[in-house]
Amino acid sequence: MAMLRAYLIEATYDWMLDHNLTPYLLVDSEYENMILPENHVDEDGKILLNISPEAIEHFGCDDQFVRFDATFDGEMMSLQIPVEAVLELYSGETSQGLYAREFGYGIDVNEGNSEEEVNPPKCKSQKGSGGLHLV
Repeated sequence: MAMLRAYLIEATYDWMLDHNLTPYLLVDSEYENMILPENHVDEDGKILLNISPEAIEHFGCDDQFVRFDATFDGEMMSLQIPVEAVLELYSGETSQGLYAREFGYGIDVNEGNSEEEVNPPKCKSQKGSGGLHLV
């Protein structure tokens, strides 16, 4: 069975982009089958990545991995992050997002503290860009 976390990561990422928020991904680098820029991993074995469309290309999330391309030190790199290594996916502007519980079991969701934070207005540039509309 696919990990629920993978579905939550993809949905949360899409929600952030829909609302013009900057998604940040905190990753625990101590997992196998990971491809990361090791010289950017901190002394605690973690790396924080800006995964906005302006910072990365080809974002994808499946049952096992989060994948995307990004530039580090002037070199393009294809990153591969096991879904279970994702510790946080949150908005830089509001801190809303997903947070792994201690020891990696389960996820806490921060939706915000007010109606405006929970339901931020959509980015104006996306108005009329498709989807369902009430007629």
